[in-house]
Formats: sequence, C-alpha cells, structure tokens
Amino acid sequence: MSPLRVGYEDSYAKAFPFDKMIDGMMNPAMVEDTVRLIRDTIELGIKVVVIINNRAGGNAPLIAQEIAERLHPVTLSPPK
Repeated sequence: MSPLRVGYEDSYAKAFPFDKMIDGMMNPAMVEDTVRLIRDTIELGIKVVVIINNRAGGNAPLIAQEIAERLHPVTLSPPK
C-alpha cells in the first residue's frame, strides 16, 4: 500500500532505494490496524496472509518486523 493520499510515483520516489524507514511516510495507525486485523482473524480461526510493500514506509522488512514485534512482544536473540 502507498501512504494515504500519496500517488504511486511520489511514494516510490520518496522511498527509493527502500533501504530504511522514511520519517513521516508511514501512518502509525497502519501497523496498529494490521495487528488488530491479524489478531481478530486468527481468533476466528482463519489463516492470515499479509503483504507489505516498501512504499508503505520505505522498507517492507522493517515494517514486517514492527508488526511481528507487536504481535509477539518478546525480544529474540539471534542464534549463536
């Protein structure tokens, strides 16, 4: 998803090269809403698939990490 009221070309240009989060690009409510929808759907016994786009905030893996941390707020150490 692109940020609300921001066109594809503008959000792409702002986020490129998609290697970090861009301040002010992602609405924090997007993460909160996604976490709520995931939890509600899982409680109903429905399988959930979430697709995250770099244009939502600049870096999809970092957005996914934020969602995952809110779903399961435990700090995990990398394997040794």
